[in-house]
Amino acid sequence: MSKNKQYAEQLKEMEGYERNIIGFKLCDEVPEHVEFYGDDISFYCAIVAEIWEGRKPFYITNKNILCGGAVYSGLGVKRMTKEDFDLGMSQTIGENRAYATREVMRRVNQQIPHHFVHHKYQIVGALEDMEDPDVVMIVADANRVMRLCKVYTWKTGELAHGLSGTAWCTNSFPLVYRTKTMTFNMGDPPSRRLMKLAPGEMFCFIHYDLLPLIVENFKNISDGDVL
Repeated sequence: MSKNKQYAEQLKEMEGYERNIIGFKLCDEVPEHVEFYGDDISFYCAIVAEIWEGRKPFYITNKNILCGGAVYSGLGVKRMTKEDFDLGMSQTIGENRAYATREVMRRVNQQIPHHFVHHKYQIVGALEDMEDPDVVMIVADANRVMRLCKVYTWKTGELAHGLSGTAWCTNSFPLVYRTKTMTFNMGDPPSRRLMKLAPGEMFCFIHYDLLPLIVENFKNISDGDVL
């Protein structure tokens, strides 16, 4: 049994996750033995959610991504015309959109770590089907996400810092790639809708280097019985 299949099975058995754990891996060479996503274009969160529908690992480029998810996940932005940019802004700024003004959007982006190196490809797949991803995503209820954070802090003494208020991809990827730690968030209305999350579900992103630590130390945290 591969180590990632073992990790996935152990985590599901210990914590009862209903969704597959998803892994992400950036690279600059065309991945071998991995299916290309194709020429389809969609929102990044919707592409990722296809793994929960039973799809095998695939790789994408920034050309597959309709939104800003390419920038925040490490693929970099594709070139666009001024008309395309203005159209994107019209769907992002204003009432019932993501931000009140462009100034607000800029203020948000100033608070997010940025990727200084962008890559050509990203592999997305269920953890058990992947080899050494960079980052893994676990989606579960608040209690299970709390337990992931508690394991991390129990062993390392470091706190797990959550982000929220902006897009799922913005909240999730940059911090974990830059710090090689973990984070949690609630996503945003479009991502939750496109990924079909239940009201009580949350996202937890963990750098792959921490995964053995997480798996090995669940047994050591408190069950809450302090009486």
